[in-house]
Amino acid sequence: MDNESPGKDLQLIEKYWRHVSSSQGFKYFPLVVSRAKASKVWDINGREYIDFLSSAATYNIGHSNEEVIKAIKEHLDKFIHYCLYLYHEPVIELSELLTGITLGNHRKKVVFGLSGGDANDTALKAAFIYTRRPGVISYTYSYHGTTALGIAVGGSFREEIRKAIPFKDVYFVEYPDTYRCGNIEDPRECGDHHLSKLEDLLKKINPSSFAAIIMEPIQGDGGVLVPPENYVKGLFKLARENGIIIIDDEVQTGMGRTGKWLAIEHFNVEPDLVVLGKALGGGMPISAVIGRSEILDAAPPQTFFATSAAHALSCVAAIATIKYIKNYNLVEKARELGDYAVKRLNELKEKYEIIGDVRGKGLMIGVEIVKEKKQKIPDRKTALKIIWRAWEKGVIMMTYGKYGNVLRIAPPLVISREELDAGINIVDEAIKDVLEGRVPDDVINKMKAWE
Repeated sequence: MDNESPGKDLQLIEKYWRHVSSSQGFKYFPLVVSRAKASKVWDINGREYIDFLSSAATYNIGHSNEEVIKAIKEHLDKFIHYCLYLYHEPVIELSELLTGITLGNHRKKVVFGLSGGDANDTALKAAFIYTRRPGVISYTYSYHGTTALGIAVGGSFREEIRKAIPFKDVYFVEYPDTYRCGNIEDPRECGDHHLSKLEDLLKKINPSSFAAIIMEPIQGDGGVLVPPENYVKGLFKLARENGIIIIDDEVQTGMGRTGKWLAIEHFNVEPDLVVLGKALGGGMPISAVIGRSEILDAAPPQTFFATSAAHALSCVAAIATIKYIKNYNLVEKARELGDYAVKRLNELKEKYEIIGDVRGKGLMIGVEIVKEKKQKIPDRKTALKIIWRAWEKGVIMMTYGKYGNVLRIAPPLVISREELDAGINIVDEAIKDVLEGRVPDDVINKMKAWE
C-alpha cells in the first residue's frame, strides 16, 4: 500500500475523499469492498476477511442472503414500490409480523422509515405529540442516529455539536457501567446508585415536563454496557409513575443479536415504543417504530410520511429476514455462539494484562483494552493498533466506547463456530503482535475512529 504507484484501491479511496464529505462517517482501514457473502468480505484485490462487524450490526442473517435476494427478485417482476398513498401487501404482512415479535398484549401499530435514526426521530415526535410535553431524558455516550433530534439526544456527540441543534429540553443521565461504577463492585448496588441519580433529576425537574426516556437496552457505542436488571426495572417503574413514555432503541440490539429477538427481553419489562433498523431489512434500507397504538395514532395522517418509507422491496426483504431468523433458529444460535465467544475471550483476558473486561449478550460483545487491570486505565491507542493488526491478518473489527478503547465484536449470526474460532485466533495474534512491538504507532494516524 505504500508503493510509489498506488493500486486501484488507493486510487478509489483518493477519489472518495475528493468527492465525499468527511462528516459522512469514520474510516478505519483502506479497504474497498468488492463482494460479501455470509460472514466473509472480499476487497477489490481479492483478499478475504472474517467480518466481526456485520456492517455495524446490519447483516445478522449474513451478507447477500440468498433467501432475501430471491424474495427481492421475485417481487421486482411485480412492482418496485408505490408510496403509502396507496396500499400494498408487503407492508401489511410485515406489520403483522412486527407486532407479533414485540412485547406486550396491548394493541400495537407500526410506523415505517428508512433508517434507525429516522425511526428514533419518529418515536420522539410521537411521544411529544401524544404527551404534549417538551422534555426528553437520554444517556451519556448514547447513540440514536444523526437526524437533528438524534444528535440532540445523542450522548456520544460532543456537547458543542449537540448545542448547535436548537432543541434544549434534553437531560442526560449516566448510563450504568458495572465495570466502572466508582468504588461499587456489586452490579445491583451500581444499579441502585444510578437509579438514585435518575430520581434526583426527576425531583429537580418537574416529572410532568418529560415526554420520553430514550434508551438502548444494551448501550452500543458506549462500549457494550449491559445495565443491571434492577436498574432497568426501576427505570420503567419511575417512567410509569410519571407518565413518561419509554422508547426502546433496538437498532443495534434487535433482530436476535443478543440471543433474544429484542435485548429488552433480558430484563422482563415492556417498553411503550420499540425502534428497529439496521438488521431489519437483511441489508435493505428499512426501519420501524412498533408500539402502543394510542401513541402512534395520536399524530394526524402524513405526520410520519416519507415517499420511500415501507418501500415494497425493503418490506419483502424484511419479511424474508424475519422468516430466515425463525426458520434457522438464529436467536438461539446467537446465544450459544455468544456464550462460546465470551468464554474464549475471557481466556484471552486471563492471558493478557491489557484486557480489562469482556462483556455483552449473544453476539454483541465488547472487549475493553486497558493499560493494566487493577487501575482500569483506558488504552485507546493499543485498541486501535490491535484492530489494525487484526485487519492486516484478515478480520474486520472496530473500536468504540466512551473512551474509544473497546473492541467491538458483532459478527453475523450465521457465522460458523470454525469461523468464529479463526477470528478470535487472529485477535489473539494481533494482541500478541502489538505487545511485542510489531505494530508501529503511526498506524493510528491512518484511521479515522471514534474518540
